[in-house]
Amino acid sequence: SVVYTMKLILCFAFLFSLALSQKSNYDYVDPFIGTGGEGFGIGSVPPGAQRPFGLARVSPDTVGFDNVFIEWNHFGGYYYGDGNIRCFSHTHMVGSGALDYGTIGIMPLSHLPTADDVSDYGFRSSFSHDTETSKPGYYSVLLETPNIQVELTATERVGVHRYTYATNNNKVILFPISHSLTPNGCHTAEINIDYANNEVYGYTLNYGSLSGRFGGYKSYFVAHFNNRINSYGIWNSSQIQQGQAKATGNEIGGYIAFGDDTSSTIEFRVGLSSISYDLARNNIKAEVGTNSFDQVFLETQQIWMNTLNQIEVEGGIEDQRVKFFTAFYHTLLAPTIFSETGGFYLGFDNKVHQLNQSQTNYYSDMSIWDVHRTEFPWLGLVQPERLLDIVRSLVLMYKQGGDLPRWPLANGFTGCMEGQHSFVVIVDAYLKGITDFDIQAAYQGMKAGATTSRPNDGREYIEDWLSLGYIPYEKDHSGASKTLSYSFDDSVLSSIAGALGYTLDQQMFLNRSKNYLNVWHPEYKFFCPKTSSGEWQCPLSWLNVFDDRYVEGDAWHYRWFVPGDVPGLIQQFGSKDYFVTELDYFFYMSEYDPLNVLPNPYYWAGNEPDILAGYLFNFAGRADLTQKYVRWNMDNKYTTKPDGLPGNDDYGTMSAWYTWGSIGFYPLAGKPVYLIGSPVFNKVTIHRNAGDLVIIANNASTSNIYVQKLSVNGQPVDMKGSPFLQHSQIMSKSVLEFWMGSQPL
Repeated sequence: SVVYTMKLILCFAFLFSLALSQKSNYDYVDPFIGTGGEGFGIGSVPPGAQRPFGLARVSPDTVGFDNVFIEWNHFGGYYYGDGNIRCFSHTHMVGSGALDYGTIGIMPLSHLPTADDVSDYGFRSSFSHDTETSKPGYYSVLLETPNIQVELTATERVGVHRYTYATNNNKVILFPISHSLTPNGCHTAEINIDYANNEVYGYTLNYGSLSGRFGGYKSYFVAHFNNRINSYGIWNSSQIQQGQAKATGNEIGGYIAFGDDTSSTIEFRVGLSSISYDLARNNIKAEVGTNSFDQVFLETQQIWMNTLNQIEVEGGIEDQRVKFFTAFYHTLLAPTIFSETGGFYLGFDNKVHQLNQSQTNYYSDMSIWDVHRTEFPWLGLVQPERLLDIVRSLVLMYKQGGDLPRWPLANGFTGCMEGQHSFVVIVDAYLKGITDFDIQAAYQGMKAGATTSRPNDGREYIEDWLSLGYIPYEKDHSGASKTLSYSFDDSVLSSIAGALGYTLDQQMFLNRSKNYLNVWHPEYKFFCPKTSSGEWQCPLSWLNVFDDRYVEGDAWHYRWFVPGDVPGLIQQFGSKDYFVTELDYFFYMSEYDPLNVLPNPYYWAGNEPDILAGYLFNFAGRADLTQKYVRWNMDNKYTTKPDGLPGNDDYGTMSAWYTWGSIGFYPLAGKPVYLIGSPVFNKVTIHRNAGDLVIIANNASTSNIYVQKLSVNGQPVDMKGSPFLQHSQIMSKSVLEFWMGSQPL
């Protein structure tokens, strides 16, 4: 009957809503989001096991069925479109656009290796997504070729493995220690098999695309087994030597086998260290001890649950929750805890140091050109104590290495990308009340980097910057975009100089922050490079995304990049109305290319130069257009599928863009200011030591995207004239209350 049918429908609806309400934040995370994509839309996030910010990122490194390794697809080691696993390595980049790490490879096998096995990854195995699982702190897959179930979990510095073989016979584990994601990246390596102590240990010196710039990254490992090793051997250039326990070179590996009397399930742990074998062993002892795989995973899972539960949400649809909590998870993967048990770490002077008691961890692996915009301000909001240690780490890099880094990896300067945006990270933190670090040393490093030639990560062509006020085209074709970056950096230097009472420096850097005007073409109203004699070198097309005049972008992308002086930029357009017209056209035209395969010549959601642009309408009295276009991009450029990120996640940058969008405001990096957006959920609560931040969005829905009214702690915000927040308004216990509607205010 109709009545019966309606009751059945209502019953199912109730059960579905009940199931939805019972899902935890942990359950909403899908680590496969961001592991696929095509072309420039590849997320490059490894789906393996790690703890928040952990050094040990134990994850599969894959290849296509044809065994052709396409570097572009494998910046994170894993690519969802592949059908073979080469091995499981322990160090990984997180969504970067560079090939590095992928060291300390391990792979189980169901027979003793042959020369064919150890040549060109002959031991690789096919796998299926049907028998693959990933969740925070855990990864498992059935290796189809040897019929072995692999499970992975991790602590901060230890990877923990469990392999279940089909039978008790031929339980073999390979250590292809020369494995690296960078082809021929292993400069040298060593493996030792300690039969008596059931231990395999060694190191690899990896020359990746970034680590190779500072002499490579040396990673030590110790693998400890509870089961007795029955037989072993090594190989060198595909020549297998049974019974040999040591090998050195750049095409080496080793293997161990277990007797038929041992269980078909083998558990072991792999300690990592950047310093020594002893510290690798200490890391195992301190973080795992005698705990089983299940015990380690349960502890890791609980850590992830507690961390993800820092934010509570109410309302929203299923896809929005999946996207939000997966993005939140991505923001917690990096940077990397680089200090070890006892607080020891390898500094930028290649010496071993020990942290003082006030600093919990030392961090490295910071894609600063990217993360200064969204990821680090996000950590400053939700985990300010962690950002404090990150800033302290940057200052230590300066003290021990001589410069503030541009893109620090492991223990070295890489010189990657442009600008000196570590200045932005430091100043942004300081101006938001994160001040318990050596600000005087930090300022000394920033001023030196902005005014003098430096040995490591200084400003390129600084003499021209100081004399001409821009970087000339004949010195560097991308001089215009570099000029914009340096202008931004000097704007934040002016702010911190003023905060510290250095009034002369404040004025000097304020003047230099206006140098962006030197590359603004007043007729075309675009930024263009020009020669030292003042001749313009504008591109033939403003839409050429591969034009070397602009770093990872085109003239349209960089047209809006003046984050240190947005009102000054608007003045160059002649009026707010014309600025809005051009910016509106920029976003409108971008919607004609909803795919992420190629860079969009208009708004490019998958890269950093223009990701602030959607919020710039706020400065011109059109906050409604910010709300419109930010929500459009959240709905269309981010999905719940493996290609669900619009581009490389760049150490959490793109994911943090989404988390900011979801809560309804966005940072203006380098200033204690936020720009109002369009909140997704009816209520968000961010639990913080300083007091909960509660964000209420009355009537929020997929159609009610426009802010009708906003109050902060009961005080109204002028959404027409000043749609901004000050950080001081939300530093402690605070309530933001939005009223949403389907039409612009």
